Amino acid sequence: MYKDVHGFNDFLLKEQRKIEHRKSLTFNEKVKQKAIKQNVYSGKRFLGHTPNCKEVWISMRYSKNDSSLLVKVDSGFNQLFKEGAVLANKRLVMKSGTKKPDIRQHMNSLKKNAGGQVTIRTLTYISKLISIVNSKHSKAYLDGKPTSLLFQYVASMVYEGDVEKDIRWSDVTKYWNLPSGDYFTVDSYPASQEN
Repeated sequence: MYKDVHGFNDFLLKEQRKIEHRKSLTFNEKVKQKAIKQNVYSGKRFLGHTPNCKEVWISMRYSKNDSSLLVKVDSGFNQLFKEGAVLANKRLVMKSGTKKPDIRQHMNSLKKNAGGQVTIRTLTYISKLISIVNSKHSKAYLDGKPTSLLFQYVASMVYEGDVEKDIRWSDVTKYWNLPSGDYFTVDSYPASQEN
């Protein structure tokens, strides 16, 4: 039977923890630097096809310089509520400005719901979210700036970010000084009439 007389196993564990800690610091520092340098956070999500087979996307854009938050849906959004529309069966998001994938191939690649399926409830939630973003004088804004909670709601619905190609929504709230405001829920607002 082997006895660790010299404490090698303890030493090995401590060294492994140090290496992991250094790696996480390096990763976190890189993410922080990327977030500080970036001025715009934007992305979009595929929602589905209208009865006329038109693609419908929702997009968001937040500018660090002027603290403006924009959320918009394509012109066929209201038609997604109609019979014959085909809603996305899983989540497909992308950073703005990147090449759009083959939607049909992506939606058919996994028949089983991989999460992020768009439903009528999702569309109603999006309508309410747009209403909140457009109501600049609500408790979702503080001194004319969107609160970190509003930004979190929007980014979670539209584009959560990507560490490989972009930054994450949580990096924006952490490093871009979004104000913290009162708590609210999306369902406490009416659906937007402008969609």
